[in-house]
Amino acid sequence: MADIPDKQQPVDFMEAGSIEEQVRFLALFPEENPYPVLRVDEYGVLLYANRSAARLSEQWGCAAGEMSPDFILREVQTALEENKKRELETRCNGRDFSFTMVPIVDRGYVNFYGRDVTDRKQTEFALRHKETLFKRAQEIAHLGSWELNLVNNTLTWSDEVYRIFGLRPQQFTADYETFLEIVHPDDRQSVNEAYTRSLQEGEDGYEIEHRIVRRDNGEIRYVHEKCEHFRNRKREVVRSIGMVHDITGHKTKEERIRRLNAELEERALELADANSELEAFNYTVAHDLRKPLTVISGYAQMLADQCRDDRDEFCRFLSEIVAGTRDMSDLIEALLDFSRLAHVEIDRKSVDLSRLVRVVAAELELADPERMIEVRFDDGMRVDADEDLLRVVVMNLVGNAWKYAGGGEGAVVEVGMTRIDDIDTFHVRDNGPGFDFAAAEDLFEPFKRAKGAGEKEGFGIGLATVDRIVRRHGGRVWAESEPGKGAAFFFTLGG
Repeated sequence: MADIPDKQQPVDFMEAGSIEEQVRFLALFPEENPYPVLRVDEYGVLLYANRSAARLSEQWGCAAGEMSPDFILREVQTALEENKKRELETRCNGRDFSFTMVPIVDRGYVNFYGRDVTDRKQTEFALRHKETLFKRAQEIAHLGSWELNLVNNTLTWSDEVYRIFGLRPQQFTADYETFLEIVHPDDRQSVNEAYTRSLQEGEDGYEIEHRIVRRDNGEIRYVHEKCEHFRNRKREVVRSIGMVHDITGHKTKEERIRRLNAELEERALELADANSELEAFNYTVAHDLRKPLTVISGYAQMLADQCRDDRDEFCRFLSEIVAGTRDMSDLIEALLDFSRLAHVEIDRKSVDLSRLVRVVAAELELADPERMIEVRFDDGMRVDADEDLLRVVVMNLVGNAWKYAGGGEGAVVEVGMTRIDDIDTFHVRDNGPGFDFAAAEDLFEPFKRAKGAGEKEGFGIGLATVDRIVRRHGGRVWAESEPGKGAAFFFTLGG
């Protein structure tokens, strides 16, 4: 049976053969190195370059036994003179290499041991780029960061923290005492207590807003601080990291908004008082006018009843007085109704708007049977509103359209509903003479009427009443019209 050979043992190259074979064996070591290895003597002559250094030597324009570039000669001479290792970085064929230069002084040459650092360089560049972006982001946001190492009691601030505090970045080594000196004197105790209490009571951190006094110009600014603690296995805090955010601009805007709100509230109260006084005045005047007006109207009517000849000038004057007092009474009633709208409580419920339009149209036809007007409206229109007030809106808008609708058999009033910007929007449209909307900016103000409406009956209170009711429902009302093309009034009723 054949002998099984023993497991191969390491070969001692000194016993492997001749000296020539031993030298050849040793020479394989630098040749098999995947990174460049070179040797340059004190005169700059390239004594040796392994296979991995072939492209580098080509780039330098030299081969073994030839002069290397001047910068290599200078590096070699410096290394031999100082008799210590040096580092050299160079680029070859799109790759970055770092060489450790080891001087062999007694033999007058320097060995170059290289390694490819391209990936490391790219990583370093990416990190530097990100760090630059991070610093720029902190600068833009006026937000700095800090870290306190409680093991060795060292505090570090980012560049933006220095800037926020009115200092040059990295002007000096940061410390907690300097930070407290920058804190506004009136806030210093609360800031210090916030930090120490979070440590003593085992909290995970703290958050506080306070003032600082900038070192460069003494300006008082507001900052928002937030800190987080990190603990070791013994639950001892060993590190704290935090941020400092300059919120002065935000605080300034908050203060401006607070002042504006206070002013608005004050003006709103003044306006409410003024409106109350005006409405009380209107109500009082209207009531005070009623009594003398009733007396005038009563006596004038008694005298008019005794007139037998309508052609008599005295009788005609009496008739005009009676008609005038009746109009004045109607105006007073309209003013009282308008004033009461400010105090009426809104009772919202689902209202059949189509039924209201049908009822109002029937009342108008009954009151003015000679006018041949077609009132068109959609069935099934419903809205969440106060029914009594909505009836006033319909009466005024449909009544207006009835008055101004075109003459003859072609007169039409149209009431409908559509969705505009996802909101139920109602419209009342007529085919009357229309009006110049550009000249009717105050159309919904009391006693304001569109140009061309002067010959029609009314006091100019109706559209103001509609506007007040619609606004009390949280909606809005507007008009669209052109001369000769009729008019359309739109309204919404909010939630």
